[in-house]
Amino acid sequence: MQIKKLLWLTVILAAFFSCKKDENGPDDVTIALSFEKDTVIGLNASVTITAIPSGNAQITHQWKVNDSIYATTAALVFRAPGAGVYMITYTGKIAERSYTHFLKVTVAPRIRPVTGSSSRFINKIFTYAPAPGQFINESAGTADGAATIIGGRSGLVSLGAYGGYIVFGFDHSVVNKAGADLALYGNPLPAPRAWSEPGIVMVSQDINENGLPDDPWYELAGSEYSKPAVTIRNYRIVYYNPKATAGVTWKDNQGRNGAVEINAAHNHSYYPSFAANQDSLVFEGTLLPSTFTLQDGIYVNQPFAWGYADNYATDAQKDPYATNTYNAFDLSWAVNEDGNPVVLPAIDFVKVYTGQNEKGYNIMGEVSTEISGASDLNMK
Repeated sequence: MQIKKLLWLTVILAAFFSCKKDENGPDDVTIALSFEKDTVIGLNASVTITAIPSGNAQITHQWKVNDSIYATTAALVFRAPGAGVYMITYTGKIAERSYTHFLKVTVAPRIRPVTGSSSRFINKIFTYAPAPGQFINESAGTADGAATIIGGRSGLVSLGAYGGYIVFGFDHSVVNKAGADLALYGNPLPAPRAWSEPGIVMVSQDINENGLPDDPWYELAGSEYSKPAVTIRNYRIVYYNPKATAGVTWKDNQGRNGAVEINAAHNHSYYPSFAANQDSLVFEGTLLPSTFTLQDGIYVNQPFAWGYADNYATDAQKDPYATNTYNAFDLSWAVNEDGNPVVLPAIDFVKVYTGQNEKGYNIMGEVSTEISGASDLNMK
């Protein structure tokens, strides 16, 4: 029996080694990619990936991008339709055998670098859309007034009552680094005559690289953001033009109504005369709770701890306003519309809007965020 087993093994081995393989035949061909490491490209750039066989063979190629067939050629030229992460799967078939490779391509919008001529201050106003207010239609409440905050910190613009906003940008991208990245200058007052007019700050990156603020916006979540008992998200208000020197009435989506009242120091129309719609204005966003109160015989509007413009912040760690004389913002505070944190490598646009709906009193008037400038804290 042992002899028979040895004879059969000899026959099998002889048959095996007598079969010659073609060194260039399909059995010896493998497929590699021109590069196989995950890569990052710019939004308007393309990446070319080529399937490279180790020999001659009839190969069927298939490239998938996020599970959709993109090409059936040996080379893939991929240009992304937008920023994001794209999973590329290559499958090459030789007869009945398949070779599969996976590659991740991250498409990131371009970060505009700081150059020798860059300024740390605002260089452009994209939109100025104030709500009604006592300074509107005066010098600080016009498009010319808004332009005064470009290039420095000595101008002044009023955003009017709740929702009124301004959108501006810099001549470079503001990069998200460790700590505070953005400074906003206003004119809040400390105690005992505390008068803050907190503005909510939103930021956006130029994802489509068209130079316009038409990309997703993210709120920089301040100290009041996660307090649903007092802070209202998805707030909406409509102001109605009285078309006279009279209080501007409003209604909101909380079933409330009121008016931005005329005061003697600013006896003129409070509805913006330059607004495209001269019948009504609509604003939406997050509504901060009122901090207006009578304290020791003085009407005051108290500040929040941190995270708002024109706010004499009380948290010396996150926003040391008393030391800096500006409000400091960390781009890492950004959240999406669902309240989830987002990671922004850099931002190109900033939006600030009045966050409280408070008519105040007849001397100080309504609470209306005021901005005198902004700067990139990563630049000295």
